Amino acid sequence: MAVQTLYEVHTLKGGNWAVDSTYPDRDGAIEVAKSLHGEKQFQAVKVVKDTYDPATGQGKEIVVFDTTSKVNRDKPAPAAAPQAAAPTPPGAAAVLNPSPAQKRSQKGKNTKSDYAMAIKVSALLVLILAGGLGAIFLLHNAGGFFQKMF
Repeated sequence: MAVQTLYEVHTLKGGNWAVDSTYPDRDGAIEVAKSLHGEKQFQAVKVVKDTYDPATGQGKEIVVFDTTSKVNRDKPAPAAAPQAAAPTPPGAAAVLNPSPAQKRSQKGKNTKSDYAMAIKVSALLVLILAGGLGAIFLLHNAGGFFQKMF
């Protein structure tokens, strides 16, 4: 059997790498990675060339495209998932799990965007509450107004 080669597009979001999609050709995978990186919904995107030799049962991964910033490269890389005896079929998505130490370091971190979101949600709830109370008040007074008319 021949060596199998796939190109996996990995995305980084919330400190976790995940396989977004797989492609048989390098150019297609890099094009998708650039497109995903341009959308700004992921912290980083990379393309990994994954080769598997069924005769020897060995696999090899090489990063061929990477948008990870220098700041993220200084952080420790997540622990590699143990390889299964059989290769992952093309198109199947796998999630790389962060190590327990990385999970502990992520807990309790509040960012400015978290506070901004909390303020926006609170303001929206206050507006909804005020609107509901205003509608009740108007309906109550409108009932008295209509009673006086008839």
